[in-house]
Amino acid sequence: MPIVLKSAHSVPTRNDPSFALPLPFRRSRGAMHPSEIQAVLTGTMIETRYQPIVRLTDRTVAAVEVLARLNHPARGMLLPHRFIPQIEDAGHAAALTETVARRAFAEMAALPATPLPLDIALNFPLDVLLVPQALALLDIQRRREDIDAERVIIELTESRPVEDVPALKVAISRLRDAGYQVVIDDVEPRVPLLEALLDLPFNGIKLDKGVVMRLADDTAAHDFVARMIAVAKARGLTITAEGVEDAATWDRLAEMGVDHAQGFLVARPLTAAAIPSWIRRWSKRSA
Repeated sequence: MPIVLKSAHSVPTRNDPSFALPLPFRRSRGAMHPSEIQAVLTGTMIETRYQPIVRLTDRTVAAVEVLARLNHPARGMLLPHRFIPQIEDAGHAAALTETVARRAFAEMAALPATPLPLDIALNFPLDVLLVPQALALLDIQRRREDIDAERVIIELTESRPVEDVPALKVAISRLRDAGYQVVIDDVEPRVPLLEALLDLPFNGIKLDKGVVMRLADDTAAHDFVARMIAVAKARGLTITAEGVEDAATWDRLAEMGVDHAQGFLVARPLTAAAIPSWIRRWSKRSA
């Protein structure tokens, strides 16, 4: 079962080194100062949340996606779009990815045993995925927590358009050879070079929540999803739909042949500690 990892940590206090931000920037609601970004990466402000992914056919929990949060002492709890682009633009995408992976692996390893082993899906920006050293670091992090590579799903997030498709193919093949699963995240009509990406050795695709939520009322969205399902089935790829928020969307995706669902109908993002109790409740509902 795939799990996407993000880590949960306590709110920084004034005794926490990560709280020591430059005074002029503590009240700012806009861009973060470079020293503020450094404090984020070296302190405990980065937290993880986990959103379950379930199979549409039998409602079995298949994975949890790890979602990053920034628990800032002055700005409050920030969602990814409020801080990840700033960190990536500052050249720290690899450090953020490393922080999230390390904390997620540690939290998942500490969970009580679940009825089925949960896979771990990590978001990797293109810039990080293309660096060979990223695989070596990933291996070290998961082995430290005794997590098998087969349980880890790498989700390619396009922080910038793919320019070198052959180089990406090499990176994906390297991960596949090491036992990891690799999927394309946020698939929707505007993804550049989508046809070329679908020819690469991915394990699966994730439909963007925007196109999934337009499925019922937008003919173009419906046709796009149907085409992606046909392509995925022809190439042996799994298909996960994000943004599943109502039973009608669940039923429509199941009829169309989508494999997995993720969204508020299943669960909102959870802390690691809340996962076991959520699984018990979901299993009772499914039964």
